[in-house]
Amino acid sequence: MQCLKCGYDFAPEQRECPFCHDDEKGRGGKFGRVLTKTEELLLVFFLGSMVFLVLLQIFLRNVYHSGIIGGDELVRHLVLWIAFFGAGIAARSSSHVKIDILTKFMPDGLRRYADITVNLFSCLVCVILVAASIQFIHFEYQGQTHSSFLNTPLWVMAIVLPLGYAILSIRFALNSLSGISGMIRGNKR
Repeated sequence: MQCLKCGYDFAPEQRECPFCHDDEKGRGGKFGRVLTKTEELLLVFFLGSMVFLVLLQIFLRNVYHSGIIGGDELVRHLVLWIAFFGAGIAARSSSHVKIDILTKFMPDGLRRYADITVNLFSCLVCVILVAASIQFIHFEYQGQTHSSFLNTPLWVMAIVLPLGYAILSIRFALNSLSGISGMIRGNKR
């Protein structure tokens, strides 16, 4: 089997690339492992909640000709939560969408510098978006708008914006640090 990330050929019974998987496990130390486990648990919880809520809505509409008030709005917000936690997981393994046509033609040494630079720039953009989304949450809080689902304040449902961008900025920072430490150690990626 061939790793989709690094191209290394490994035995199918290993199930995970020994190079990429070991690199991801070491990234960020204990903090990175706790963040990873938290991301995965929350992603499973939100995805399961969304699927359950959608199926419950379908059942209630078909059988009782009613539904959960504000259930559709809650599902839309759960999609945001799932998207941000999924993006965090993709950023963790550097398998997120990126334009890397130039890096395909770069030598390995220059590619490492480019990866570190892109990760640092992505971290900076996400930090700016954290600040902007905090301001958005503040405006939502001041507006006192509520969802029709259990009269939940909209700022509570939108709290995923600064949280998601913070997770992404942490992931990009950890990727940068991992790249820098790999260059210092002289490891090939």
